[in-house]
Parts: sequence; C-alpha cells; structure tokens
Amino acid sequence: MLYRFKCTFCGYQSKHLLGTPDMDQTLTDVNTEFAEYRLFVCKKESKLVHEDVLSSSFTGRCPSDGSKLVEIDGIPKVCPACNQPITVDIIKPLAADSTAE
Repeated sequence: MLYRFKCTFCGYQSKHLLGTPDMDQTLTDVNTEFAEYRLFVCKKESKLVHEDVLSSSFTGRCPSDGSKLVEIDGIPKVCPACNQPITVDIIKPLAADSTAE
C-alpha cells in the first residue's frame, strides 16, 4: 500500500510504500525478488523513510546521512519534523487495464 503523510502545521509531506508490493508474492528461499517495506524515522533529518528490510543492501541506516533508523510500529500519528498530528491517506494503486496489450 502507498501511504501519503502530510502535516498541516509545518508543511511536511512524504509518500511511502509499506508492506509487500505484490500481495500474491510468496516468500521462499529462492524468491530473491520478495520485498517487505517498513517505515522508519531518520531522527537526524526528522523525516520518514521506507526500506525493504529483506534486501541484502538494508543496513538499518538512514540513506542520506548514515544515522541509525528507528522503526515505527504501525502508522505514525505525529509528524517526525514537529511532533504535531499528521494526516495519513492511503493511495490506492490504479487497477490494471485488462484491455491493454
């Protein structure tokens, strides 16, 4: 699912893919394409980031500054930048066009 986070107090906005991108995918030892995205806070930059925790390149560090990421359990209720309430919208993916070739 794609989530949009927006703070009306400070103007912070971001979009993040969370969970598995393909609901039909199966985790096996040979399925190297399986992905599981989780939400983290990069404390130094006061922003949300999503990372594929099953990726071999996942280090638990903020991609932009290398600081330690803090995992968020569930959906955040406050803005990472100003600690005020944040609105969360779920962006539904477009349905596949069955007439396209």
